[in-house]
Amino acid sequence: MQKVKGANIGDVFLASDVLFHHRRIPIPMFDLYRVGLRQAFSTPNLLKELNLNIGRLSTGDSLDMSTQDESLIIANDATLKNMSAVVAYVAELLKVPVMFLKALTDLIDGELGSCDLCSEETATNVINFIYGKALSDL
Repeated sequence: MQKVKGANIGDVFLASDVLFHHRRIPIPMFDLYRVGLRQAFSTPNLLKELNLNIGRLSTGDSLDMSTQDESLIIANDATLKNMSAVVAYVAELLKVPVMFLKALTDLIDGELGSCDLCSEETATNVINFIYGKALSDL
């Protein structure tokens, strides 16, 4: 997402937590609701075994990115950006553990790119690793 954070096209991350950048509520004391911090399921063994990166995910519901969105993403100290807000919200409501796997295809402060092959390979490795394991083994 950001070159300044050491990210590169094709890098694959697991999200540590999820925040919102698309809720624009300029009213004091609504900051915690606006940000909506939600923890992703912790998977230390998966991170170690597959040597994945970990980063904070900022999410919204828009394909474009306004300058306001970019400012909030930076304020959220996010490494990643995508549109998984509803998944994080519903998982929390239903008390279902959730993890977010994200391959970088573009950088805020850099170039656009594509890395379908590396993300597909990593996704397959993740599935093979988690298949048949208890949550506590992840």
